[in-house]
Amino acid sequence: MNMLHDRRQTRIACWRGQSLVEYAVLITVGVAVLLSMQVYMKRGISGRFRAAADSLGGQYAPKETTANFTQTTHGETITASRLLKEQEVAPDIKVDVIDTVTTIKASSSSRTGTESVGPLKKDIWE
Repeated sequence: MNMLHDRRQTRIACWRGQSLVEYAVLITVGVAVLLSMQVYMKRGISGRFRAAADSLGGQYAPKETTANFTQTTHGETITASRLLKEQEVAPDIKVDVIDTVTTIKASSSSRTGTESVGPLKKDIWE
């Protein structure tokens, strides 16, 4: 009986050891996957930062930037106003009110020109 009990204990210990090794292998594979993805994640984040910086506008260096731009804006609006006489705004207080409605039918804007940025020198910012 005692020998049978020892065999069972040995099998349980082997199973526990096997489970521990399996967990260690899974964790190792997970870490390896994360480390291999690190390069791609860095590139993706770097690309997003670059796109955000590019959307903010061009570079600027004081005293080294020259620009020549023409801004043109076209629009068509309709404005209608009417006078409302003696409107009560509070008890015993009446005033004349102008009611105005402005409708923008079309609007466009364009910007053309050139800009050049010289080298950024450290002493410019000081």
